[in-house]
Order: sequence, then C-alpha cells, then structure tokens
Amino acid sequence: MANKTKEIETFPFSPWTVEVHRRLFRRTISVSLSPQRPIKVVTGKLVSQRTIYEFLLSKKEWIEKNFQRFAELAEKFPERKIRSSQTFPFLGQELPLRLSVTLLEKPFAALQGEEIHLHFPRKIWTKDVLTQEHPGMLRVLREFYQREGIRELTARVETWAAQMRLFPKDLKFREQKTRWGSCSSSGVIHLNWRLIAFKSEIIDYVIVHELAHLAHMNHSPLFWSLVERHCPGYQLCRRELRELQSLCEFLSPAK
Repeated sequence: MANKTKEIETFPFSPWTVEVHRRLFRRTISVSLSPQRPIKVVTGKLVSQRTIYEFLLSKKEWIEKNFQRFAELAEKFPERKIRSSQTFPFLGQELPLRLSVTLLEKPFAALQGEEIHLHFPRKIWTKDVLTQEHPGMLRVLREFYQREGIRELTARVETWAAQMRLFPKDLKFREQKTRWGSCSSSGVIHLNWRLIAFKSEIIDYVIVHELAHLAHMNHSPLFWSLVERHCPGYQLCRRELRELQSLCEFLSPAK
C-alpha cells in the first residue's frame, strides 16, 4: 500500500523505492533517477498506481542499467566527507583537508602548501571538531574551489591566448556538471570553474579547445589540427576528462 506525505506517494518497485509527484495538469508520466535516491515519477493527479507500475516495468532494463552505472561510479568516486584528513582533488593532486581555528568571524578555506586548510572561527571551535564530519561547511569549500578556479583559469587563458594569438571578447565562468567550456559566436568563452579539480594538462586542453573555436566555429579537420598544434596528444586528455567527469561531484550543492 502506498504511503502519502505532502502529495508525495511512495511504493516499492523491485529493490527500489518509487516517489510519485503528482501535478494537476500533467498528462504524461516521466521518470528520473539519481544516485542513492528513490526513483522519481512525475505524473497527473488521476493516473493510477497500476499505470505507473506498468510504465516502470517497460523502463526496467533502463532503470537497472542506470543504477548499475551509479554503483560503478560510487566505487570509482567514493563519497568525500568534510572531515579532518579527508583528501580532495585539486589540480590533479589529492590534497588532505586540515581543520584549524581562526580569530576571524567567518569560516574560510585556503591553500597552504600541499594542503587545504579549513578554518573555523573560535566561537564554534570545540574539541570535537577534529573528529566530526562537517557537511555544513560545503559552502565554504565550494567558495574556495570557485575562487581558486577562477584565478587559475583566468591566468591560463591569458597565457594560451597570447601563445595562440586568439583573444576572447570576454571570459566568464559557470558551474555545470559535465560541460566544461563553450565559445559563443560573439567570441565570449565560458569555462567551468570546477576544472580546478583536474590536472593541468586537462585544463589546458579545454582552454585550447575553446580558444581554437575563435578561429574555427566548428569541429572541422582545421579545428582539430589547430588544437593538436598547441596540445599534442589532446585525445588522451579528452578521454580522461570524459572518464573522470564525476571527479568533482563532491562540489555539487547539497540537495
């Protein structure tokens, strides 16, 4: 029997749980999947649970494949907890997180040598800080990565633009899960600040790729020839980026 809580119904489907979100004027059924989350179904107010179940049965192979992929990604990219000595990727290296106290009013993170230091204001520092997890500090860690990402990527774009003699009209930054860069027809380049997690060769490949679009707004042989001229062996970086795209999933805002 389905449970009902605030317009959300739940029921079991094989080894998973299904959440049904009903919309007044919705006529179709849609399903979405997320790691370690119930199957989410969005449908209309009057669609029966039987109809939803049969719809899910028709999608069962697709659901199984995706949850298997989630399991493989979880094994390859284990969840990172914000706690003392946990490591985090930064410019291709795994840097340990160190927790310390600060006299400032607000917490902040900073790079010190080959460590990321997360500073807690004295007013919230306790003897348990070093042994606890701190999910509430995700915002502070994100601010650190965004700040360092923008600084590092800006400097690298300036270097490569001068070397390639291709200068963007403007450089802007975004946060996207799997899109790392783009170049508009007006000459504006967008980069994903999360690239700061990857090694420098991958970062340089993305930058060279987008700068090359200033000369060729396509993926023609001329375009790839220009990329290879400045980034020999770019195919390896391209493949690694695709394989490691979940590396910085830990930076995703908490749900």
